Amino acid sequence: MNIFNYSSYFHDGSLIDIKHDQSSVVLSMESAEVSLDENLDNIFLSERCTIKGKLHLDGVDLITENEKKTSVRLRMLYDSAGILHLKIDDTVVKLDLEWVNFPPHSKITVYSFYIIHAKKIWWENIPDLYDPFA
Repeated sequence: MNIFNYSSYFHDGSLIDIKHDQSSVVLSMESAEVSLDENLDNIFLSERCTIKGKLHLDGVDLITENEKKTSVRLRMLYDSAGILHLKIDDTVVKLDLEWVNFPPHSKITVYSFYIIHAKKIWWENIPDLYDPFA
């Protein structure tokens, strides 16, 4: 599945989890609702009519966070993150997030802006991907 054509549907979607090992990053994500007439590739959608799955970035060689190069492993900073913007090219992912916490954690809103360079980017569609906050 070519997720590049559907990256704009992740605006107002959510980042569910991050796994960052060595030179790979896996972003578990869910899009905003996709209407059936917009689903031109007949993607298997979640029960909430969203695109849900994992964005795999293999051979990651550069990550910037808020316009600064970082060597820190990416992780979930707070309970959840809303996706403000997602752009996927052949070797670059631009991801703008709004982090939030849920009770009993303290209420917080923080923004992060990532640019991730990778040798290979591919999508694993998982319509029934578990989301603890759904």
